[in-house]
Amino acid sequence: MTKKFTEEEYQKIVEIADAYFGQHKSEVATVNLKNIYDYIYYNETVESEKIKDLNQELALIALPKSRDWAHEQFVEKEKKYHWRYKKTDEDGEAWYLMKDFGLIVLECTANWHDMLTEKEIIEAGYNPDMYEKEEVE
Repeated sequence: MTKKFTEEEYQKIVEIADAYFGQHKSEVATVNLKNIYDYIYYNETVESEKIKDLNQELALIALPKSRDWAHEQFVEKEKKYHWRYKKTDEDGEAWYLMKDFGLIVLECTANWHDMLTEKEIIEAGYNPDMYEKEEVE
């Protein structure tokens, strides 16, 4: 089983690889995958322990032609949840976070089709700790 990278780790690897390619433009045709791996591995902004044995995965992420495929294979998918406010209103009704015309809003009727990631909740200005989340398979 392959270890999965977070989206942030993936983006950092891409950033480092692009810097490598930028520095070696004249040598692009002869780029050695080991050199790319070494460049990423020795750059201290990437968690060294996690990438120690992942030279194939790193190379596939680093190479622009295989990045989309590598993203699907090696990056953790962010889980989506149903979000219910921990408190109820004065009538005992529960409130849920939902998407409404692209915005995340708090509504008293649940639309169980709205599954949102924690990142989406935070970006919309909500505190995930104030909500109970139910993981969606």
